[in-house]
Amino acid sequence: MAIHDLKGSLAVIAGQAKLLRAGKLGPLTAEQAGALADVVLACHQMEEKIARLLSPQNKVTLECRPAHQKADLRKCVLDTYSLLRGEFAEQGLEFEVDVSESPLVLPFDPVMVRQVMLNLLENARRFTPRGGRVKMTLSEEFWERRNSRFRAAFEGRYPKTNLPNCAQVTITDSGCGIAAENLERVFEEYFTTPAPGFTPGSGLGLAIAKRIVSAHAGKIWAESEAGAGSTFSFRLPFVPPFPEAEFAVRGPGESEERPA
Repeated sequence: MAIHDLKGSLAVIAGQAKLLRAGKLGPLTAEQAGALADVVLACHQMEEKIARLLSPQNKVTLECRPAHQKADLRKCVLDTYSLLRGEFAEQGLEFEVDVSESPLVLPFDPVMVRQVMLNLLENARRFTPRGGRVKMTLSEEFWERRNSRFRAAFEGRYPKTNLPNCAQVTITDSGCGIAAENLERVFEEYFTTPAPGFTPGSGLGLAIAKRIVSAHAGKIWAESEAGAGSTFSFRLPFVPPFPEAEFAVRGPGESEERPA
């Protein structure tokens, strides 16, 4: 019921933003119109999430089962950048995006993967001081998968060359960095990294990101040094293995065969 009630408030926000964007309540500058476009986009994304939670199949969503569809990851990256660039600018952060000119189409769940990027970028924003820099990059990479179950799932489709077989999103910041003793724990649920002068989060954003990437048969990792910024990256295979059940996200304490 609480989730359903959110739809009413969201409809008001989206409706007023559309009116303003259309100029029906007065003229706008190009910058104001762009900001309202971001508001409308954010409302649309929230509507998608609410629709999933209200669907009869919501148990699938809660178990982090992606709805694979062929989509453009480049567009997903650019939409996320557009959504957050105003917030980064308000905080005095330089925010860049580096993508190719061509679409990068692969099977993934756009709503879930957008959430991964939002969580990683929020983490970078929170721990980067004013005047700092955050950069998001999309690239094509070759990923050597040595996991026997992954090979078996391809049923002869396993690539035998070093041609790109996955997409990689990398988010680099110039923030406070992560101490070596905490680096292996950043994806644990409710674990927060102590950083003087910065407000810790809930400890769930990175854990959720890992669950989503793992459910895509992907890989996510972090590289950092205290005081030298952080780099978070995740990879999504061009051809996900099936059946997906073999790569279900496991609960805390359960074993997991990780790809090399």
